[in-house]
Amino acid sequence: MKDCYGQHGWKQFHRNRKDILDEFDKIYEQQANRPVKTAHGDAVEAYLRKWLSEFLPKKYAVTSGYIIPNLYDDSKILYHYDIIIYQVLEAPVLWTEGNYDNSQQGKYLAIPAKYVVAVYEVKSRLTKKSIVDSIDKLKEVNSFKEQLPATYHSGVIYVDLKESEVNKKNLIKDLYKGVNAHGFIGGMVLRYESDDTSTGVISLNSIEAPDSEDNLLPLAKKIDDLNIYMTENGNAQFAESGGGATVVYTGEYWAVSKSYGVRHISNNVFLSLSWSRSGFSEFCIRLINLLDGNYDPDKQITFGQIFERLPLKEASIQGSICIPQKPFLRLSIKKYNHSEIPTVTYNADEAQINFTVSLDNVGNFPVTVSDDGFKSTVDLAVGRKAEKVVSLKASIDEGKSIEDFRQKVESGKLIIPYRVVYHKQGENQEFMQVKKNVRVRATSVEGVS
Repeated sequence: MKDCYGQHGWKQFHRNRKDILDEFDKIYEQQANRPVKTAHGDAVEAYLRKWLSEFLPKKYAVTSGYIIPNLYDDSKILYHYDIIIYQVLEAPVLWTEGNYDNSQQGKYLAIPAKYVVAVYEVKSRLTKKSIVDSIDKLKEVNSFKEQLPATYHSGVIYVDLKESEVNKKNLIKDLYKGVNAHGFIGGMVLRYESDDTSTGVISLNSIEAPDSEDNLLPLAKKIDDLNIYMTENGNAQFAESGGGATVVYTGEYWAVSKSYGVRHISNNVFLSLSWSRSGFSEFCIRLINLLDGNYDPDKQITFGQIFERLPLKEASIQGSICIPQKPFLRLSIKKYNHSEIPTVTYNADEAQINFTVSLDNVGNFPVTVSDDGFKSTVDLAVGRKAEKVVSLKASIDEGKSIEDFRQKVESGKLIIPYRVVYHKQGENQEFMQVKKNVRVRATSVEGVS
């Protein structure tokens, strides 16, 4: 993932997601020419159970099998569930099904309802049929929900969202029907076909808001294509419908994880499908906190989060002619500094370059100007001028010496780009920039095209 970074160990943690998807793809390819294609679904279920067994705290165990309520009626159907998470230190296993060829993850266990803390249904693709089938399966516990622990929750895991499904807005409304399944909290879509770096998190929450079907299409977008960027003054700009971000303060700087989401609100219940590169870790963090009944954000652990370096949207380049309705700034490079300021000074492994720039506001609007990302600024009224001595340190390239750098200066071959960015005073929506190339010589400088 280009231009990404993350929490300590994020690459290793997200290897889990890649392994799950690799296993799914391998089995899918192996059975491509078979008349009945179910093995890839069974294989990914088993791999998910294996991974969850390794990931979750050891007070929990993971199996497929049956939930057995305390009922005095043996005519009830025994319903099978793909993933059952239960309290292994307390729960008896009522019976085991499977033959000797089955791995432990391929066997079915029967667990009393009072020890089951979560159930997930797994489907290979996010489609209308898979949504209906998985939610109908989760609704089967409704008849004995009072026997389940207070921390019980249920959810769905889909491996793929295909491009052929991405413009079917009713899929969000179908997912919303999970509200009818006891403990339903949403789930996860491991991969979007057109962007295999992102994971979708499905969330169902209560909210006091009017019914809304805003932003239902498309169901997913490529993270790198989102119109989310950094402006010249260092602010994040969200110019994408449905676009957003998770912003985390690391103690030194703000880290940003871009996201795209769709939502459906009805009867004060909010269903969202949100895609991001941190989606897999977000699902895992939520799973652990739900199992432990931990709803306090200040006490929740975080891990595996992935952040992006937002691209800078450079300001528009100022034209060469002053337009009455727009501000206009004239930038010039002075040939000499004041006598006490040398143009170039040298030490053992670096040089310092000093040159003086002059700014002249010849437009019809007062402006705010900066050459360092608006960490420092100067306000320039109409008709006013300002000067600044720009000081830059130049490190010597590997394999080169300070003498090589000195010769480059003396031959007039050292050219440094310089620019200032400005906007009307009191406004920062429209940035403009003025650029100059500066040729540095031993005792003087000049602006060049």
